[in-house]
Amino acid sequence: MKFALIFLVAFQITPELRQHIAAGIKAKSGGDLDTAIREFQRVVELAPNLAAAHVNLGAVYLQKKDYANSIPPLRRALELNADLPGAHAMLGTALLAQGYARDSIPHLENGQADDLLGVALLESGRARDAVDRLEAALQKRPNDPDLLYYLAQAHAQLSKQVFEGLRGNNPDSPRTHQVLAEAQAAAGNRAAAEEHFRTALSMRPDLRGVHHALGELFLESGDYERAESEFRAEAQLAPGSAATAYKLGLVLANLGRTAEAVAQLKRADALQPEMPETLLELGKTLNASGDAISAEGYLRRVLALEQHSRIAESAHFELAQVYRKLGCPADAERETQAFQELRAKRK
Repeated sequence: MKFALIFLVAFQITPELRQHIAAGIKAKSGGDLDTAIREFQRVVELAPNLAAAHVNLGAVYLQKKDYANSIPPLRRALELNADLPGAHAMLGTALLAQGYARDSIPHLENGQADDLLGVALLESGRARDAVDRLEAALQKRPNDPDLLYYLAQAHAQLSKQVFEGLRGNNPDSPRTHQVLAEAQAAAGNRAAAEEHFRTALSMRPDLRGVHHALGELFLESGDYERAESEFRAEAQLAPGSAATAYKLGLVLANLGRTAEAVAQLKRADALQPEMPETLLELGKTLNASGDAISAEGYLRRVLALEQHSRIAESAHFELAQVYRKLGCPADAERETQAFQELRAKRK
């Protein structure tokens, strides 16, 4: 956030005062913040009841990231003139930087600083409000890493609050066991995760998503037979789930049951078209089965959707194999080079 100096108007400016104002502005413009601070301190001494004098001093301290020293002059400026442009945003910024999140909120609200206000709300335990502010800020600055970080933190905090409410009010419900299982799975504790998933299913056999989650546990551990069983059970409950059809196809491919795998992957593609993961797996499975021509089409669809991701990298690698089988060495070399270039960027 940039903070502009406020020029002193409607005030009896003496030659000495004018000299220090000019020197302070010149020093600040030239990046000599220490000199600017000295000059504006003198301005404050000469005009102690002028709000703009205090806010200019606070602005330079803020630019220097000397937050502790910026707070008193900014507070004094607002005491003298509560409507001084920019002063609330600056004071809110300084307070937040010093860890006074709650105190910063009214000033950041007044200054309409959605980004920092979102951070202050998050640090004050108001995750729901923080999400709204941070998402509004993200609309103006898409892909800003700081905003994305704090938004992720806000969602995590909100999720934790919701879960604590679920667990506190329904400690032994199927959903509580499902959430506990998901947390254990994320922590890498597969045995505990499976136990909670099984408990959830024993209480509510038609609970969608649990068989799928169990299938993913077994898929990650390489137990393809048990993974197949769980994904098939999920497909019975939710035949319209493209994610489950994709995972079932992936498991069948690993089991070497190529025709069944292709059928499931094509079903996933029909349920949710143009998913790069599905198209990539279809290309790999068809190529492995000897249908290089069909494989090429699916892999080309992947690259129409993805250009710089790991999926694109895998598609180029697989296409190189396809073109070798089709007797197209120049095309194979081109795809190999594209694969190597993408891989080098990730190192």
